[in-house]
Amino acid sequence: MIKPNFFIVGAPKCGTTAMNDYLQQHPDIFMAPKELHYFGADLETKVKLSEQEYLKYFENAEDKKIVGEASVWYLFSKLAANEIKKFSPDARILIMLRNPLDVIYSMHSQNLYDGNEDVNSFEQAIELDDDRKNGIHLADAIDFYKMPAYKDSVLFYEQVKRYLDVFEKPNVHIIIYDDFAANPEKSLKETLSFLGLSNDLSINYKIINSNKQIKSFRLHRIIKKPPKRLKGMIRIVLPVKRIRHQIMKTFTEWNVSAKKRGEMNQQLRKKLKAELKDDIFLLSQLINKDLSGWLR
Repeated sequence: MIKPNFFIVGAPKCGTTAMNDYLQQHPDIFMAPKELHYFGADLETKVKLSEQEYLKYFENAEDKKIVGEASVWYLFSKLAANEIKKFSPDARILIMLRNPLDVIYSMHSQNLYDGNEDVNSFEQAIELDDDRKNGIHLADAIDFYKMPAYKDSVLFYEQVKRYLDVFEKPNVHIIIYDDFAANPEKSLKETLSFLGLSNDLSINYKIINSNKQIKSFRLHRIIKKPPKRLKGMIRIVLPVKRIRHQIMKTFTEWNVSAKKRGEMNQQLRKKLKAELKDDIFLLSQLINKDLSGWLR
């Protein structure tokens, strides 16, 4: 039975998809499909894998030195760190962090694209944070019964501290997104050294998981989460699953483009910055890294 010994635990929209892609190009690394979210019993995801189903993803790891997976909500989970430690006591942990203001703004775009957010306006979605924590106005999501609240999801101090408390410090590597975006090759080489692997290899540093702009939010919601009646009618008209998926893919490609999102409303940004300032300060002390740029 092959068990993972390396985990990219988050955070969302901090470069984990790109890092995952770069790492799996290494001959001594096996990475399972992203976002399995087996750990984190407190995460209200709609799909929960059994241990047997989870381990099946690592069957082909063979003699790889590093066997890993990346699930970005492990960092947010209050239970995942201890669950991973119990499952794989000597595991190496990679945490990637970014200015929380940029994270939640980008996360809203990603949630819209994934079908996990049903409020097109970022300002309105943020206003619903407290209600949603109390089970009111919950997003009609595809992957979650209850999505983590935006502001709670970027309170990184407690989240990082949990992993540093549970795992030995040498087993936890932290990357700041600004450094990663500025020099992905340097960040990757440091990560490979952390994993005890050779960093003398050629990697394709392509841009991965760029921001997605949706032309018609209503059409996108219908594609991602069609009403049951419409779904039934489509299955009658187009009984071949492959053809249905191809048509939906064509509509999605037409309706979605890779495009930088406009700036966040400055008044809202100022308000959120004030709310997150103390957590950023504590995180800066915890990881001994100057994060004052996040507050400018």
